[in-house]
Amino acid sequence: MKCSETRSVQTHIITFPYLNFHETLFGGQLMAWLDETAGISAIRLARVPIVTASVDHLDFLAPLKAGHSVCIETFISGAGRRSMEVFAKVIGEDLVSGERYLAGTSFMTFVVPKGHELPMIEPVTEEERFICAGYEERRAVRQQKRSESLDFAAHIDLDTPWK
Repeated sequence: MKCSETRSVQTHIITFPYLNFHETLFGGQLMAWLDETAGISAIRLARVPIVTASVDHLDFLAPLKAGHSVCIETFISGAGRRSMEVFAKVIGEDLVSGERYLAGTSFMTFVVPKGHELPMIEPVTEEERFICAGYEERRAVRQQKRSESLDFAAHIDLDTPWK
């Protein structure tokens, strides 16, 4: 399947109630929109229910100001047997001047239920080829980080704090 067949796009205007104290987009709201848009890309590849496994990387590169728009564009940037990586770019736009700027990038991982396998992904454009070229290296880092996270979690106390 081609990357473009998994592409998903969402656009929002940045207004109340999505603003923080700096009158820029609240980061948690952007994360929710990223998960939603990336999830659509993941389902387009899998065609079965998916689960968000991790937000692997999220870089906030520029603030998204009140009155600007935010466009989130996602596509599958790599797929294994049951897990897939979704790339997202976050583009801001000053709606008065028309100036567009890269406000952020993200990689997220989604998984499909046992018994389902994912098709291969094929990059076509120069941007897709560039992003997909790093998939195997990012996947190896993700797998190492997952192992470290499980080891770390084994040492976390689950007792209630008021005991």
